[in-house]
Amino acid sequence: MLSELQYSCIDSSGQEIKGVISASDRMDALSKLKERGLTVIELVEKKTKERRSFSFRKGFGDQDLYNISRELSILLRSGIRIDKAFELLMNPSMKRELKDILSLVLVDIKAGKEVAQAFGNTGRFTHLFVTMIRVGEAVGNLQSAFENIAQYYKFQIQYKGEIRNALTYPIFLIFASIMTLVFIFSFIVPRFFSIFGADTQALPLPAKVLYTMSGLLSFTNLCILIGLMIAVVILKKFYPSKVRLPHIYPYLLNFPLIGRLILNLELSRFSYSMYSMLQSGIEFIKALKLSAALIQNRRLRTPIESLVEQIKGGKKIADVFSQVHFLPEIVPNMLRVGEGSGNLKEIFFELYQVFDERFKNSTKRALILIEPAIIVIMGLIVGFIVISLILTVMSVGSIKL
Repeated sequence: MLSELQYSCIDSSGQEIKGVISASDRMDALSKLKERGLTVIELVEKKTKERRSFSFRKGFGDQDLYNISRELSILLRSGIRIDKAFELLMNPSMKRELKDILSLVLVDIKAGKEVAQAFGNTGRFTHLFVTMIRVGEAVGNLQSAFENIAQYYKFQIQYKGEIRNALTYPIFLIFASIMTLVFIFSFIVPRFFSIFGADTQALPLPAKVLYTMSGLLSFTNLCILIGLMIAVVILKKFYPSKVRLPHIYPYLLNFPLIGRLILNLELSRFSYSMYSMLQSGIEFIKALKLSAALIQNRRLRTPIESLVEQIKGGKKIADVFSQVHFLPEIVPNMLRVGEGSGNLKEIFFELYQVFDERFKNSTKRALILIEPAIIVIMGLIVGFIVISLILTVMSVGSIKL
């Protein structure tokens, strides 16, 4: 099936030509334009007037970047040229947007540009992604660069999956508890108190509290709250600069259990990033800058970013890392060993394994505490409801019906 694509090209005389071409796919269109002796500047699918569909899953994520890197690594290892590897990579099942972006990368590569520059020109790939490719080109080993990128994104996918799996049951338990309370406060409690009419002054204090809570936790108020949350999520996605939510994540480091969980997660990601970039041949200072930027918690990221200038000034790596009070003692101690042996790459991999294991153990302990805590809280709430209803029934003689 042919599709129409709009193109902008330059002919042999240097004149810009715009038009529409019919082709089976993007590669077919590029081939036809090249046969005409045209240099393609832009090639996009012709826009048609059609109803736009709303979707939260636009663009591409870590899984897509992992697939691209892994497949390119395998193709290059087989001895296939980089341009032919891209042509084989862009199969019909690939996402349309991702295929369009890779087509632009291929056009730049065929025009003689560096692979890293071609990826960077799209503006859709991270600085880390482009830098690791640039280092691979500099040492003449693109296959290794894409393999390291694939390993990095595999790590990202794994730890995000572990977090999702660990939180599945607690989230379900919390959701079920909330729905149970909403049902109680929306239907059971109001019907019970409707027996006593509008006069609530004679009710016992626990009953007054329960009656007030039933008004706040009504089904209508819940629907309004859910609607507001959905509206905020939509506005945050499409207008991120106009919607600013309170950022409490940095302050969670102060909480005993949650803080330790966050610290182990951030340090495992930081350590693996350092190992991956040092493995790719990136110099230590640049690797430190890029890895520090991956830390999501500002209170941990800022002091680590400030270490760059001190290391440039000639201070020892272990000494400057020891100044960050959030870091466990194992970090400067192992870095001191790495400096002495000249093998910092392996030290960061060891640190990653240490903090990854600590994160998993912390997650297990947190789950062990969360589940009974939810059950205890629900028991206290239900017990309060039962006691309030019993006190109300016992004092029914003093209530004017």
